[in-house]
Amino acid sequence: MDKYEKIYTELRKQYSDEEIAESMMIPQDMTVAERKSSNEEIKAFRFKLLRERTKDQQIFSDLMRLRFQMENYIDKEAFTPEKSFGVYLSEYIRILNRTKKSLSEDLAIHYTRLSRIFNDREDPNIEFIYRLEKHAGNLIPAVLWWKLVVKKQEYVIKKDNETRIREAAKVESVLKFTA
Repeated sequence: MDKYEKIYTELRKQYSDEEIAESMMIPQDMTVAERKSSNEEIKAFRFKLLRERTKDQQIFSDLMRLRFQMENYIDKEAFTPEKSFGVYLSEYIRILNRTKKSLSEDLAIHYTRLSRIFNDREDPNIEFIYRLEKHAGNLIPAVLWWKLVVKKQEYVIKKDNETRIREAAKVESVLKFTA
């Protein structure tokens, strides 16, 4: 008796065949050729579904992909300029197939300021982040966009020793502690 028959025999003591069928997925042993054929069928079906998506479905899935990429970067990676706020904002506008000008109008922000944000020459303020959240239909929360800004600031604070030394020299009275 193979292992699946043993499992079925044990389940049969407690449940009816209908209950087992409704609640369990019993794996089927397949040969290499059958598995390859099955994988090809699944692949063809997935490509068919992808081709039949509406424009809104495509935008939704691309925005969700962008959100998951942002979450993964924020949680698991160190800051890199290649993944800055401006880069993710550029990907957002690419997904929507919009121009910077139309986005600036939608978000009620001057075009040159938006351009500076796109090019990482200026950090966005919280009001801009709230507008971006609303514009994305709340699919990408404001806190996620904001964490991209904070990630860059954290990197700058860790690496900017020159400014740290210059500003420390301006401090008159330093607290001293003994342990």
